[in-house]
Formats: sequence, C-alpha cells, structure tokens
Amino acid sequence: MSAVPDLAMTSAVNDAPFTQRQVLQYLTDSGVFAGLGDSDLAPFLRSLQILNFKPMDEVVGEGKFSAALYLVTAGRFMVLRSSALHNHHLHGGDMRELDTFFKGDCFGEYSLLDQKPASASVVAAESSQAIRIPRREFESVLMGDFRIAKTVYHNLAQILTARLRQSLKV
Repeated sequence: MSAVPDLAMTSAVNDAPFTQRQVLQYLTDSGVFAGLGDSDLAPFLRSLQILNFKPMDEVVGEGKFSAALYLVTAGRFMVLRSSALHNHHLHGGDMRELDTFFKGDCFGEYSLLDQKPASASVVAAESSQAIRIPRREFESVLMGDFRIAKTVYHNLAQILTARLRQSLKV
C-alpha cells in the first residue's frame, strides 16, 4: 500500500483526523467492498468524502438525482418515502419510514446503478456520518479493473437481494 497522508476529514466522534487505515477499514467492513484488499480500495480514496450530518439532514431526496454511493460510518439514517404521489417534501405531507441504515450499511446504490432519481429520501435520524463516493470515481475504478467490478457488483446484488427478501417478510 502506498503512503498516502491522513485524510483531511474529521470524525464525528472525536474530531480527530481520519487515517488512511481507518478509512480503508470502513470500506473493508462495508458489504459493498467485501473480498477486496487495501490495494483494490486505494483508488477510491482519491475522491471520497466523509460527511457529518445533523438530525433530519436530508442526504438523498426522493425524486432527486443522487450521484454517489454512501457508506454509514456512525449514527443512523432513515429511509423515508412520501405516501402521497408527487409529494417529495420531508416537512410537508406524510412520510413513511421504509428502512433504517446503521454503521456498515450503504445507500444511494439504486441511483448509482440505474442513473435515475432516488425512489426515497434518506435523512439522518441523529448525529451521523457517512463516506460519500461520487459516481464518477466509483465507475472509473470499476471500469479500470474487471475483478474489482465483478466483486463490487456481486456484493451489491447480494445486498439488494437481502433487502428485498427482508421487505417481503414484512
């Protein structure tokens, strides 16, 4: 692994800068990147961001285009969908909670894969943190290495299938 300086992002927990090792560990711990090593993940470090959110901050908006994959590193995010057709406002109209994401979970993958607007909103339920990987960098890395692409797409298929199976149990 090449020496890369500590990332200029701070933890929501203790305001200390993240080290490259910590960020690589978050990526490794997420189901999206399971089975990949540090050298496979290093290209993602170029443009990822670690973002902190306050309660009720909207990360992804229903009906809006989202061009990134998010990996939860701390806190909790709720997936909300408006119950009224064409009503995509968090503070107006009825919102139904569809799911909750915790550390290690990902979101934004629908829009990342199909390049269509988000089917639901994702908001921070409490002070939370997530890694944001922009679509351009995500696709660039995958287009450059078939083995990484195969692994990531397989992992995403597993994640989406598990969520679908879980939703059918409700």
